Amino acid sequence: MSIQGISCPRCGSRRIAIVVSDALTFKCLDCGYTWSPNLPAQGLVHTRSGDVHWTEVKKIMEDAINYVIGLLSGGLINCNDVINKVQEKYGNYLSSREILRVIINGAKKYLEEIRYKDANKYSVLATELSKCKELISKRE
Repeated sequence: MSIQGISCPRCGSRRIAIVVSDALTFKCLDCGYTWSPNLPAQGLVHTRSGDVHWTEVKKIMEDAINYVIGLLSGGLINCNDVINKVQEKYGNYLSSREILRVIINGAKKYLEEIRYKDANKYSVLATELSKCKELISKRE
């Protein structure tokens, strides 16, 4: 098998196989030499917890949205309290801007869920959401 553009660093052969392993590894079918190319890390986002792949950050954001919905359905209404709870749990992975976006998106989803089920709670949360949006615009 020949992998286009790859040749053995030891003998120059183009008969190269890919070895099943944790890291990308090639093996020369002629001389048996194995090596892993030095590839720059791709798709990593810098967070307080270190570099994380962007897909993990998106999953964390989705988890945070569900966390916000859980906080709101559990009775937590105050915008500052929600910000503090989300910051405490996800602050090592999400920036302040992402946390605020998560809170707005989670609150919007939750408001859609309760719009017709609980008009009083909807009204209180909608008012608090507008305060939250004001806080966000002040922080940006």
